[in-house]
Formats: sequence, C-alpha cells, structure tokens
Amino acid sequence: MNVTNELDGGSLIGVPIYYRNGDNYGTLCGLDLHPFHYTEDHIDLFKAMANLLGNVLELERANTEIKSLSVPIVPISDEVAILPIFGEVNELRTERIMEAALAESANNNLDYLIFDLSGLHNIHSDSALNLLKIGKSLQLIGVQMIVTGIRPDLAIKAIHSSNEFDQLVVKSNLKQALNWIGYKLIRH
Repeated sequence: MNVTNELDGGSLIGVPIYYRNGDNYGTLCGLDLHPFHYTEDHIDLFKAMANLLGNVLELERANTEIKSLSVPIVPISDEVAILPIFGEVNELRTERIMEAALAESANNNLDYLIFDLSGLHNIHSDSALNLLKIGKSLQLIGVQMIVTGIRPDLAIKAIHSSNEFDQLVVKSNLKQALNWIGYKLIRH
C-alpha cells in the first residue's frame, strides 16, 4: 500500500469490519511509524475490535430502521394520510412523530393528517401537550390534524394536562374522520 511505502519502515495492520449480512463496512487499521512485529494476540485483539465495531454498526442500522418504522404515515389519497400510533409515546417518540408528520405533510402537500391513537397504550402528560404543538405546527403549513381513537383513560389524562384540546378536530374513529373530510365509498 502507498501508505506503508511512505512510512519508510513503519508497520500497518488492517482487519475488515463486516455487517452481519457479510457486507464490508471498511477496515480497522493500526499504523505505526516504526517497524513493529504483530503477534497472534495483537491480531486477535484487532479482530475482536473489528467484530465489536461491526456489531455496533449493525445496532445503529437496526435502530435507524426501527425509528423509521415507529412513525408509519399511510397515504389514503393525494390529500389525506393516516398516522397510526401504537405502543407508548414518550418525549423522544413525540419529537420523532412531529418531525415525520411535518416533513411528510410538506413533502406530499397533504391537506389532512389523521392521527389514529386507538393502538396507543400510554401517553405521558408532556406528550399529550405535544399533540397540541404538532396540531398547531401542522396548521402553520396548511395541514388539518384530525385525532381519532382516543380511549377514555387517555382522554382524562389529556384533559388534565391542558384545557386547549378543544382546538383539535377529534373524531371517535377513522370512519367518522373520513366522513368529516368528505370521503364516501362509492360502489359500482
């Protein structure tokens, strides 16, 4: 390698870093300006570090995939999309939801974004307030947020955290939300 020629007698050790599927990410290298004899222990150490880095990179890749799946925006038409929210909503997930909702709404020129909370198990009180912020943010870019599927326990928690929920359009289910927008099934 050119780099070893430029060292004038130095040493270089390199071990490939792989993802689990076998794709090569790159190489973990050790470089010294002086000649050095690498033992099997040195080589084993570099292999272990490369393996560890491969695992960390794999976890980062998986985490990125999970983040993208945690905010699945489902288009219904050119103007309408649904964001089903499942599981728990904490501060971090709320931020992700807000970012995705604003980006997708702007990119797709949506008029309506329906937040379906029927799969929501728990919402933190700060996250309930953030729903209002999401609604106001969407309104600023010309998108009407409609909330559906609020269970009684979530409604109580939301009302205790703020009295501004009357500013949101809330329908009991997706069918009512679509009817409110003006969607009707036409059978042939």
